[in-house]
Amino acid sequence: MKKLLLSASVVAGLFAQPTIESLQKQINELQKQLQELKESQKKMEEKQKATDERYYKKVAPIAANNHLYWGVDLRSSLDYIHAKMKSGKKYSNNVISNRLILTGVYKPQDNLKLTLKIEANNIAGMNGNSNTAYDNSNATANETPDDTNLRVREAFFAYFFGEDNSMMFSAGRRPAVEGYPANLREGDNPESPIAHLTNMEFDGFSLNFFNGAMPEALQDYGTWFKICAGRGYSPNTGKFSQKPYSKSDDHINDFAGFILVPYDNGQYSVWSEFIKAWNVRGYKTTTSTSTSALGDYLGFDVMVKADGIGDGISDFLDDTKAYASFAFSKTFPKDGNKMLGSTDGKSGHSIWIGADMPGFINTDTDRMGISFVHGSKYWRSMTYGEDTLIGSIAAVRGNAFDAYYIHQIIPHLTFSLRGTIFNYKYGGSDAYFGAQGNPDKTDYVKKAQDIRAYIRYNF
Repeated sequence: MKKLLLSASVVAGLFAQPTIESLQKQINELQKQLQELKESQKKMEEKQKATDERYYKKVAPIAANNHLYWGVDLRSSLDYIHAKMKSGKKYSNNVISNRLILTGVYKPQDNLKLTLKIEANNIAGMNGNSNTAYDNSNATANETPDDTNLRVREAFFAYFFGEDNSMMFSAGRRPAVEGYPANLREGDNPESPIAHLTNMEFDGFSLNFFNGAMPEALQDYGTWFKICAGRGYSPNTGKFSQKPYSKSDDHINDFAGFILVPYDNGQYSVWSEFIKAWNVRGYKTTTSTSTSALGDYLGFDVMVKADGIGDGISDFLDDTKAYASFAFSKTFPKDGNKMLGSTDGKSGHSIWIGADMPGFINTDTDRMGISFVHGSKYWRSMTYGEDTLIGSIAAVRGNAFDAYYIHQIIPHLTFSLRGTIFNYKYGGSDAYFGAQGNPDKTDYVKKAQDIRAYIRYNF
């Protein structure tokens, strides 16, 4: 809506030259401005009326009667991948995949809702590949394209309670992939974990203390805190055993952690994440066909991020997101087992820096970004290479470079082009914790590239 402003010349004219002619001139100018304002108001009212009509015809009956919100996300991708082994052998392919996500949000009342996401992620022309048993593990089933089966990606309820709903408890299959900053490359809203340290599916619960639940001394800093815990593997004898569902000889794999945001003023923030996992799994030898519990894992991450740089320097910087993340990991082998190729505990670290900016084709709707990741020899992220078809940028041991552009064709229809380059210094970046995660492998992928283009409908 246009604001009604009287120019300085109009005001000066009213007082400096109180003649009939000058007054009439200024009155005419004022009437012209009033007329423009009325026309602008009329257009805004008509636009709002049309929006209201669409809402009450389509959304309101659903919200009022069933409290059900439904969304669909269909992405068709073409990836050209190329990998060169340390031995010199080269591999390449072009892969077409289709990913469908159906989202339902059920909200019977303001402080209780359930979110359900089911997904099919398939490679065109196939219905299961040669490594299906591993691709469809519970931690990565939806993130590795394979067959046309629908699987549960997320299914959890969120219950808000306390003064002004300042706390939240949730349980189920939790949202745990595409955390910040991995979400930026996909054009999605972030999930709760920091993707640098945790980017895999899991079943568990969380307890969130929002800023309003913090001590008064911390509320001015935007502080909030979240506890998460879950189970990664449940050994049991199964239904048709002599003792149904009793514990087998294997170890239970549990994990827990927390996210602490000590400072967040809406533009600049500091995020941290700490996780501990017990009895993480891996292959004892490179020829093993089943995984075993090998030991424990500890991980920590701290990230500084900006949602806008400076204050009014330029529209471009105001709409730019920038981040720098540092992560640390350590293994604790048990019972003489080897983790990452060693019976000794090994420490690793990684840095991830980047920026997400307005696109140059349309600065209002398009996004583009760049990032760089460096990982040490024994760095181990809790991810299994879901974010590209050639591996995980968060897990790289060596260096990785990434650039993308997301263009809105029309509302709800986007096109994206992304290029990712890996220069591995060591092997085992995307493997489990055992022999396949050994960084001193005799042969491994030395360099890899993935050029991806997709078109996506999302509503």
